[in-house]
Amino acid sequence: MSAFFYQHETGGDVLFLVIEPSAYPDRTEKHGDVVALYKGDSLVGVNFLEFSKKVKVKASGLIVAPNDAFIDVVNAELENAGLAKLDYVRSSGYKVGTIVSEEEHPLDERAKIIEVSLGEGKVSTVTRYQNACVGTKIVVAVDGTIKFDGTKFSSYVSKNIPVEAEVCCEKDLRIGEEYKKAFVPEGYEDGADFFVDVA
Repeated sequence: MSAFFYQHETGGDVLFLVIEPSAYPDRTEKHGDVVALYKGDSLVGVNFLEFSKKVKVKASGLIVAPNDAFIDVVNAELENAGLAKLDYVRSSGYKVGTIVSEEEHPLDERAKIIEVSLGEGKVSTVTRYQNACVGTKIVVAVDGTIKFDGTKFSSYVSKNIPVEAEVCCEKDLRIGEEYKKAFVPEGYEDGADFFVDVA
């Protein structure tokens, strides 16, 4: 999963395509206004210079689920630079689900283990949000999601407990400032993408 970032105030007129956020590039290749970033032989990102000359970008920060027309412009630039084109974006990685079970965390009295139904499947995770209870609908970042802060959530095992998703608050989703509660969406089916499948 890749992600786009654009923040004129801090990054100038550059669209950043992040492919692997944990990799630091060790070489670059410039093709006109397109700068390919590599770690060894792997493409880890692409910078598109003076991007507002091609598309007026209103977003600031992570561009969630860009539309097909936006991807068409990016793909034209990639193709001109001899780079592989991108697929159209159909998922932001932020999924809506319902908590179907919970249990006490054996090693952390302030946390609990929850299982979340995402429609066709379930994920297990750990949370300290007290409002994350059975029957509550929440938003989670699933494995591979590039988040608003530029990091990627990858599932892991902590103390023999699988953490397959990350429960989100308003602040995580950049829709408010609340950070002490899990965000509870309304009007979504389990498995819906919070940003793509707008309720």
